[in-house]
Amino acid sequence: METYPSRLTDHPAWQQAWRLRCCPPDHILHQPADTSLKGHLTICPWCRENLAMGHWPVPAAEKLPIERTRPIPGQLYTLDPKLAGWGPKARYYNPPVVLILACPDVHSVFVSQTYGDPVMAGPDDIELGPVFSGFAQPWNCYTLQQADLDICLGTVENQVVEQVRRGHEAVWFEPPPGSLLWFFRHMEVETGFFFSSRAVSELITAHDNRLLTIVISADKERILNDLQVLPVQLSSPDTSTTSPLELLFRTEPDPRHLPLAAADTNTLPALLFTVENNRLTTAHTQDIILSGTDYADGLLTVTGTIAALPPGNHVWLFRWQTDGQLIEPIPEHTGYHDQLFWAAFALTPPQILPPARLLIRILHEPSP
Repeated sequence: METYPSRLTDHPAWQQAWRLRCCPPDHILHQPADTSLKGHLTICPWCRENLAMGHWPVPAAEKLPIERTRPIPGQLYTLDPKLAGWGPKARYYNPPVVLILACPDVHSVFVSQTYGDPVMAGPDDIELGPVFSGFAQPWNCYTLQQADLDICLGTVENQVVEQVRRGHEAVWFEPPPGSLLWFFRHMEVETGFFFSSRAVSELITAHDNRLLTIVISADKERILNDLQVLPVQLSSPDTSTTSPLELLFRTEPDPRHLPLAAADTNTLPALLFTVENNRLTTAHTQDIILSGTDYADGLLTVTGTIAALPPGNHVWLFRWQTDGQLIEPIPEHTGYHDQLFWAAFALTPPQILPPARLLIRILHEPSP
């Protein structure tokens, strides 16, 4: 369990920050203790004190109607209370107030975390201005979903947003290790990561699902028409039982567009389809470099990289082709990040023998 020196825990500003960011609300504190609460009570003297004092009934908060509008840069928002929960280091993560810095699209926002006590401000923090107490943290900016936002508290002056943006790009102040500010900033970054990591994961999943839905739900004749004008060819003319998504794997690059033969067997072509306005508009090959192929206990794991990808959003699709079959990978052991990918398949020993091979298709949505 994480412990802190007494010179830190005795500091009133640290106690306030800890309680605000890391302690559960009373209705959870006074429930029968589960593993998460027991772990927290082991490290938190203030929650132990509150628990010993007994539960004071608190009137239920009145729910007021809230008019939802699109967020804009400069607004301060609370986050949805439902996002709170137990996380690493036996902490109960409470959502912070964030400052909107940018709205890249209709689904996401780029924000700076804020804090209300100026005692915890460092030399590179930005005051929120005369109307709001506290400061924005240029060193603690991240992406959230717009759906994560709850109540708009108001709007700061334009120069505050510009100062935070510039501060985010500048060299950040490094507090002395072990100092109050050093511990506080670590806690703030860990708080932001708890909420941003979940948001980014859900945004990626939603985006992947959206691109996949375009293909999966497409009219097969329309997909066939798109493919006929691209530099690809179907491996079989019989497509009567082939789904729209499977058509992409039954499609091979035109030999005239294949990359030059590699000197070894670690290079293979991936077929990249550009998706625009719900149509397949271009197709070309991209070299894939295999960095690892391991087979053990009926599981084939393949890893590799791609040299470059065009700007925009991408969804990687994998199949293992053997004896005319297209075998899907195991979802929980398959993924990609930037130019790196990994995929795992449940296969019998005969299914990994040549001419069995990995097929990779990439859906590409150009940047606006």
